Amino acid sequence: MSLKVAIIYNDPYTDIPNQIGESEAIIGVMEEVVAVRKALIKLGHIVQQVPLHRPLDEARNTLQTIRADLIFNIFEGFDDDPTSEPVIARWMEDLKIRFTGNPSHVLALTLDKVQTKLVLNTVGIKTPLYQVLNLDIVTHFNLEFPCIVKPKSEDASHGLLPESVVYNMQQLANQVERVSSNFGGSALVEEFIDGREFNASILGNDQLSLVEISEITYSLPPELPRLLTFESKWFEETEYYAGTGVTCPAPIDSGLRKTITDIVLTGCKAVGCRGYARVDMRQDSRGDIKVLEINANPDISPDLGIARQAGAIGLTYTQLIEKIVSLALE
Repeated sequence: MSLKVAIIYNDPYTDIPNQIGESEAIIGVMEEVVAVRKALIKLGHIVQQVPLHRPLDEARNTLQTIRADLIFNIFEGFDDDPTSEPVIARWMEDLKIRFTGNPSHVLALTLDKVQTKLVLNTVGIKTPLYQVLNLDIVTHFNLEFPCIVKPKSEDASHGLLPESVVYNMQQLANQVERVSSNFGGSALVEEFIDGREFNASILGNDQLSLVEISEITYSLPPELPRLLTFESKWFEETEYYAGTGVTCPAPIDSGLRKTITDIVLTGCKAVGCRGYARVDMRQDSRGDIKVLEINANPDISPDLGIARQAGAIGLTYTQLIEKIVSLALE
């Protein structure tokens, strides 16, 4: 069945360059758009690209002009307002437009790392111990070092630097000040788990299925913390980019595979994921798997994340896009 499909996304040429050092992500955004477009055309659909621009009112007006059977949603929120991602989804719901991926309330929940932790903990899923701190209350710190300081409402490794891992109060205060100043007035401080790192993606609506499990591998100098930084994704000349790799499927035994699968499916169901999502996890010194975050509507660029995992189980990129479309039409 041929559909009229509109791809919505952040216009990277007007959005991303507003943040220092993020112009490198332009290529990534457009590669994702081009790949999705090619796959949709290959499936026989009529496709239009619809970049969204700030302010939000303009984006809403753009949505109202779209005449399509389906919107393929790869909008990730404007660079200075991550909460705009669920807002756009809610407007599409209000307009009764079918769209791919997760509904607005799931995007809003998973964007808030603290609220996501609370939901996961209620269903028995372990997450790193944490506090939310700013400079006024940094002396209330009661975790054990080392810790990691990160934005509490960002994804895609935004705000993560080697210095984000802290070992004493002075480093903690410096990073809390940096993150609080740049990302919304407070910082999420977590125990830093330096064990094996995994991620796994799901597909489905009422019935979720795990796609595959990947392991993030590090070959970094000993003075650098094993951490998926922003540099590791975008800056090819850095040690982090060169020293960060992925093995898929992850080399794990059947027991650990079952444990991770159960955690991923239970966690995604608990937060209400639909369409597709990815769960990021680390294994602590006792062997326990702790969920770092759930990423609703993760990057679907070829050879990354869910696309790599789909390939590992025999799905082509076009078949993955076809599955995401069919889930949106259910």
